[in-house]
Amino acid sequence: MWNYSFLFPSVLVLFTLLIFYFTRPRLSIRINRTFLAMLVLELFIIAADILSSVADEDYTDLTVGTLYFLNTLFFVLYFARAYGFFRFTADVLKLTDRRAAVVALIPFIFCEIVALSSRATGLIYRITGAGYVRGPWYDLLFYEYLVYILAALVLVFVKRRAMKPRDAAACAGYELALLTGTVVRRLAPRLLVMNTFALVGVLIIYLAFENPDRYLSERGNAFNMRGFVIVLDELARRSDHHILAFVMKNYTHERSIYGGTQTDRAIAQINGYLRESFPSCMPFYLRGGRFALLGPERLDWEAIRAAVADRFERQWFTELGTMFLQVGFAELRTQPRLDTADRIVNNLTIALELVGRPDADAPRNLVMDAEGIRKLDEEVDILRTLTGAIERGDVEVFLQPVFDSRARRLVAAEALCRIRDDTGRILPPGLFIPVAERNGLIDRLGDLVFQKTCAFVHDHDVDAMGLRWVNVNLSPIQCLRRDLVKRLTDILALYGLPAERVHLEITEQSIVDYAMMEAQIDGLREAGFRIVLDDYGSGYSNLTRVKHYPFVDIKLDMEVVWDYCQTRDSLLPHVVTAFKELGFTITAEGIETPGMADALAALGCDYLQGYLFDEPLPIEAFVEKYQ
Repeated sequence: MWNYSFLFPSVLVLFTLLIFYFTRPRLSIRINRTFLAMLVLELFIIAADILSSVADEDYTDLTVGTLYFLNTLFFVLYFARAYGFFRFTADVLKLTDRRAAVVALIPFIFCEIVALSSRATGLIYRITGAGYVRGPWYDLLFYEYLVYILAALVLVFVKRRAMKPRDAAACAGYELALLTGTVVRRLAPRLLVMNTFALVGVLIIYLAFENPDRYLSERGNAFNMRGFVIVLDELARRSDHHILAFVMKNYTHERSIYGGTQTDRAIAQINGYLRESFPSCMPFYLRGGRFALLGPERLDWEAIRAAVADRFERQWFTELGTMFLQVGFAELRTQPRLDTADRIVNNLTIALELVGRPDADAPRNLVMDAEGIRKLDEEVDILRTLTGAIERGDVEVFLQPVFDSRARRLVAAEALCRIRDDTGRILPPGLFIPVAERNGLIDRLGDLVFQKTCAFVHDHDVDAMGLRWVNVNLSPIQCLRRDLVKRLTDILALYGLPAERVHLEITEQSIVDYAMMEAQIDGLREAGFRIVLDDYGSGYSNLTRVKHYPFVDIKLDMEVVWDYCQTRDSLLPHVVTAFKELGFTITAEGIETPGMADALAALGCDYLQGYLFDEPLPIEAFVEKYQ
């Protein structure tokens, strides 16, 4: 009666798919559970189709009860398949409305009731003396499929703009495969080909959404960033999970030391360690030396973090040698919850940047509790504001005057960077400068400040104001740029300015790498720039090292100045005397009272800067006041 030729190859393909799927790591998320249920359901449908068809052919050898059982089982599973494909489409589209889900179940439940009642009603089929006979509602099989297929296609069309084109095409593809199988079964009911078309739909789903390799890192059997985001999309609003993330400190530097191949093998080894040591957690490798463990809140996360930290106290062995690695930790606890995967990833990224710094001040473990998340959100807001200001060129330059200590008149100014938030409020530099340095924006920010300073000198009669030069700060990170001299001289050439009009301020932090900074300063001097040492006394304060650099001026940090004015001792006078004998001029920062100005002038300081004379002013206000 029936043609079985399509069934047996389908069974072989399905078994192969099941074996491969079960032997690969899988994400524990709704869409994967739905797909797994579809695979198992498909296996049972094929088995029920074969058994019921064989039984109907040999009905005289079986009891009526057996025939009804096998045929009812087939129809129950057959109706479930249509809903299963629709349910998978809903999971892809992340449809979570419970009322809509209940409505979507109505056709499925109705068809299942009709199928289960067929022995009594004979609506789908009946068993007679002549064997299996179709009932008057037999076409319900096709109508149910058409309802769910058309509903799925409509949803994909409506949501297409929110989907990746490839995902939308895949959803349409497997629904159309199911539609084709339904039409063929309706036109050729004796040809058991519907299972083959359904299997084609399953293969499309597997290739487009369920191939485990899409979510696995190339470096070991940890899941990748894509898998991490997918899991977070599902868990973001739940309160029963915990994330422990850690990062290899100074990852880029370590990779350059050990080499890419050895580092990748160490990463694979770390991923293997995480999977084997913590089977209750999902391990992820998030690129750039970043790892994460995600698991239920009930686990002892303090012990897990201690175990990982202890493992990194020991070396990692690879075929190419051993590696010693340091890590910093960031933890996201369930409360307070974050509402989106993007927000979780953004906060984790910032936290890992902080703990991944190689300097001694970097935190070893950053817990993202309510206060931690508030601070990270603040950093995200600052980063967004800073990025926008740089992109639009809205970075402002304020000028704070520098006065001659004897004549008490304007001789110079310091250019200070300012940005505003969406409300027009000026952000303190202490907030946005570190953010710019951590996120690679400090170079562009420094270029803008230098360019706007040069534009100010070019566009105004600075000689009439008494300005002999303007100081511009260089970040320690800017000082590491190999093309620093060229970039600055190109900007000077754009405005036709001599280099001595703009003095460059660097801090002691910038000259930790003596050889690097010596070469940089030599290049700046050859280009005509004059170098000022800023904030002396706030950092390493190495007098012996400072005297080897060709600074024209030493700026005393305001804390040093305030301390001297409160407690007069001989230390600062001796330092000032030593600098003067070496040929440096001295600027005292933080001057706020006439008494402080007189004391520092008497000490031998050449220039004074502080709120006694003026606060930093916008360029327009500065010009109006001092022109």
